[in-house]
Amino acid sequence: MKKLSLIIAALLLSLSSFATEVYLPFNGISYFFKASTNGTSATLMLENLEGEEVNFSIANAEGKVFMQKTVIASGKVKEDINFRSLPEGKYNFKLKFEDKMLVREFYITSNKTAVMMNYQLATSDQKFKASIVEDQLNLIIGNDVEGFVKLNLRTEDGESVYSTKFLAGAKNVKRFDLSTLPQGTYTTEMVIDGVSYSDSFSIIK
Repeated sequence: MKKLSLIIAALLLSLSSFATEVYLPFNGISYFFKASTNGTSATLMLENLEGEEVNFSIANAEGKVFMQKTVIASGKVKEDINFRSLPEGKYNFKLKFEDKMLVREFYITSNKTAVMMNYQLATSDQKFKASIVEDQLNLIIGNDVEGFVKLNLRTEDGESVYSTKFLAGAKNVKRFDLSTLPQGTYTTEMVIDGVSYSDSFSIIK
């Protein structure tokens, strides 16, 4: 069975220098979450802030909080997160902004490096939910979404692996089996209500 290690996550983001740059509309908070290549830290960048409250935290499987912060700012904010102080074990990174919550599971190894695991982004009113759980990519669109919804899955080289476009207006569920893909880094891009969400991850055999 393949083991997914999510190493890069970015929603409404301009990708870094080693990826294709994406320009997105200024109609919501954007964020960029990137784990370092050696897994010892991560960078969280928030953009398009207009005084809204953004909260993020790290807690272990038992609920003990190791890091918690509230950001109220305008413009752009960068936060550096160091994993080296965390004991070995399973953790959740939670980011709350607007009506959305991002939850990322990760594991700290005995070498003090983080292995990114499952991921979920959802709105509080169940408007949509996107997730990667083990070998499955899931996208659930609620009844309140209007217009076209696009979902694209590409390799690191930009080759299209899966693409779908459909008109919202009724509940839709899209699933893609990631176990069929070879080892490598992939990017998922979703466009919902005219807002683009990009999420990069790696599959490790």
